[in-house]
Amino acid sequence: MTEKGNRPPGKHLHVLAQHPARLVQHAFEQSQTGMVITDQNGIIVLVNDAFCRIAGSDSTETSGWPIEHFYVSRRTPSHLPVTADTTPNLTHSWQQEVLCRRADGESLPVLMTVDAILDEHQQPRHFLHSFVQLTSANGEMLDDRHWIHIDPITGLPNWLLLRDRLGHALAQAERADTTLALLFIDIDRFKTINDAAGHIEGDRMLGELAQRLQREVRSKDTLARLGSDQFVVLLEKDGTAEAAQLVAERLQEALEPPFISGDRYLLMTASIGIAFYPTDAEDVETLLTAARSAMFIARKKGPGRLAFVDHRLTARLKEKQQLESLLSEAVHMPDHHFVLHYQPELDRHSLLCTGLEAVLRWKRPKRWQQPPGYYMDVLARLGLGVRLNRWMIQTSISDHRQWHDTGSPLGGLPVSIQLCESHLAQDTFDHRPLDHFLRHQEMGAFEWLTLKVPSHGIGSDLDKATHLLKRLERLGIRLAVEGVGTNSVDLAWLSRLPFHKATIDAQLVGMRQDGRRLVEASCRMLNALDIEPVIVGIDNVNLASNLEPVSARLVQGNLYCPALSAEALSHWLEEHRPAEE
Repeated sequence: MTEKGNRPPGKHLHVLAQHPARLVQHAFEQSQTGMVITDQNGIIVLVNDAFCRIAGSDSTETSGWPIEHFYVSRRTPSHLPVTADTTPNLTHSWQQEVLCRRADGESLPVLMTVDAILDEHQQPRHFLHSFVQLTSANGEMLDDRHWIHIDPITGLPNWLLLRDRLGHALAQAERADTTLALLFIDIDRFKTINDAAGHIEGDRMLGELAQRLQREVRSKDTLARLGSDQFVVLLEKDGTAEAAQLVAERLQEALEPPFISGDRYLLMTASIGIAFYPTDAEDVETLLTAARSAMFIARKKGPGRLAFVDHRLTARLKEKQQLESLLSEAVHMPDHHFVLHYQPELDRHSLLCTGLEAVLRWKRPKRWQQPPGYYMDVLARLGLGVRLNRWMIQTSISDHRQWHDTGSPLGGLPVSIQLCESHLAQDTFDHRPLDHFLRHQEMGAFEWLTLKVPSHGIGSDLDKATHLLKRLERLGIRLAVEGVGTNSVDLAWLSRLPFHKATIDAQLVGMRQDGRRLVEASCRMLNALDIEPVIVGIDNVNLASNLEPVSARLVQGNLYCPALSAEALSHWLEEHRPAEE
């Protein structure tokens, strides 16, 4: 008889010992820890009973679904790595507290651990997700004070946390005598999308929507979900109408790319109402009600609109939107709205015309309060600068070709055109660099064309701009830099790039006490770099008199000649022909 302490293993244990794979299978199936195995794309391939109990669903309802459907990260929004593509620089194991979303709508706080299962090349091919419930020995939830304030679908603060932050923000604003803004966001027609896609897919899209909105909100502001398809943004530090409008527009732009659901592309827009403390309301409930009312006003105007509680602000917003719509129409139909005039550049001593600058004018100026140049910042913000720039270039090419073919004296003059910053950054709507565009203009030579580069336009990516400018130079195009003296310019930057001219604004003389000295110093610096200075904006006799001692040879301004149509400019040139001719 064998001693008790030396008893051989039982038959059952002996069989399991000979089959470690079966032992692992039993451990996986019988563990009280929820376990899920996913493929490298985060798709569930195997679950155990413990996870099904935590998720409130059976294995047939979990297999084939992305693991992210079943939890919300404690982070706002979720950025947990769950696929092979998101883990190359991470360790092969990590953990975090998450909310596990149950099929009955409840949420359960759990500790999730993820372990990568590596193949023979040490690359992650599967992932093991372990879910441990955060409960005490008697089954009570741990850390429930935090989870009660988190929306389980999006991971955003919910109404309870928003109300707490809003109350604190109002009290602080009252003490500091400052303002704050509240944006009430309602996703247009989301119920229709949710019903068509299904509620699980609708929850996923809400999570993606929340992530897009969160990326547009500053860290010092609060984005919260009130429920359903309604969100709120609290702007504490900068509660002005301008700041609130800018944030609201960014939020709407974030929703513009389509949401992908299966093989469908779904478009979403948001109606946004904006209210301010203390002008529109002085307590939490009234402020929220005011913002919601403004949202209903916005919704009545159509999807994707904004509105303020203050009707004057709404009117200003309406005027802004109308202006942007008119500008967009003008740029997309430039031949109906714009015309190019040309302003001479002169030798200040002989008053001979040495070149022309293309200047935009309205065909029907009575429809507009300002000349086109006044709206350039708006056009740049709307992403329309490149389109208008290209039209100016094409029109100048057409005009130059006509002058040359008809023997006009204008055909012998160089023409300069101002470039927008987006062209320099190669941030074009069709991803076509400027030199590629120019090569397709059926123009044999470009020696007559000068492109004027804004001095502040290429500092962010000098290498990329340098390559573009040198490619333009190889086409025969001459280059000028605009705004020397007005904007800070790096001398090393100037010396590296192939500029042959630079403009200096004559208004510098009146802006600063030492303005004339600054203009003269800029001229000397440019001459030392073999860049010829041009004093522009000389519109009256006083400016011309103050600039008399300056060493620049070339000048431009309305005092000498305003921008004229080609026909009027031909007459002007004829009248100002040198006497010896």
